[in-house]
Amino acid sequence: MPSRAVFRVVSLCIASAMAFAGCQRQTPAAVASTATPAAAAAFTWPASLKPFGDGFPHAGDPCRRLGESPAVSEYLDHTSLLVGCPGPADAPPAASLLSGGRGKLLTSVDGVTVIVLPPNAAL
Repeated sequence: MPSRAVFRVVSLCIASAMAFAGCQRQTPAAVASTATPAAAAAFTWPASLKPFGDGFPHAGDPCRRLGESPAVSEYLDHTSLLVGCPGPADAPPAASLLSGGRGKLLTSVDGVTVIVLPPNAAL
């Protein structure tokens, strides 16, 4: 029958091995497989639009306010906000701005859904 000291050493070795197993360095392929789909496919805004800000309506959100460019100049005026959201109108970013009649779908430009909102929609 093993002594109590041997039992403690074996238990400590097993516990250490389990702890270090969780600290293994991941290979790039392993990291890529655990990344979220949204992070894996980062959106690049087209040159035809002039997005600004760090998200709309909140910082970090995928939609952006749009500045004046030939692609949207006919929609700009001082009485509304022009916002672009990556993807189609029925995708979550744009759909949330269109829900409840808050915004109005204008067009799609190079993969960006363009929405007009009332000036107080900045939240």
